[in-house]
Amino acid sequence: MAQFAINESRRLIDDWEPEMFSARMVEPEKLRCLLESANQTPSHLNQQPWHFIIATKDDSEEYERLVSCLSEVNVEWARRAPILMLSVVRLNNGSNGGRNRYAFRDAGHAVSNLVLKAKAMGLAAQQMAGFDAAMVRKQFQIPAGFAPTTAIALGYVTDLKDASDGAQGVDVGTARPLESFVFTGSWGRPAPLLNEPPQTQAVANLGASKRGRYPWQLQKGC
Repeated sequence: MAQFAINESRRLIDDWEPEMFSARMVEPEKLRCLLESANQTPSHLNQQPWHFIIATKDDSEEYERLVSCLSEVNVEWARRAPILMLSVVRLNNGSNGGRNRYAFRDAGHAVSNLVLKAKAMGLAAQQMAGFDAAMVRKQFQIPAGFAPTTAIALGYVTDLKDASDGAQGVDVGTARPLESFVFTGSWGRPAPLLNEPPQTQAVANLGASKRGRYPWQLQKGC
């Protein structure tokens, strides 16, 4: 049961195949709902350092402009998605202009909340690190003090039987053993708690609630 719960949580993020993107456009109200979920992410001193650039297939020129920034390995599968996005981080505090040490952390949380919300709404959202940041900056006139960090492909999924026979999935890999990255006392020393038997019901309850404190948590409505 415990292992099932852990795998189920992992599935929220990586149980997908790129050929599963459907041509169906995401409704504007759902896209707005996803962005509102990201926007309500807590952040250091409420700086909210996240920004998003969006291109849809309804505007082919803008869509292809964003596609041109992706690495070659991502172009083939990512362009199946009806919406492409870029997350951009504001590096400095809006109040005093000093460097925000937590900007990337907070923006990453916002993107993760968007991805989880998309999954709860029956959508697929896949992040990509493979893009040309310099080209993004040039194509979209991103000013100094801001950094493009992640590309996102977003859309509905389709039945596997409808996918192209020649489409290739992306190997999402396997999870590392906890002992390889959870330490106590000194670097590289596995935490003793990892040897304790799991609390089955407590772990299972991680994925049991359909509603949470914040709106990006796993509920289907906006």
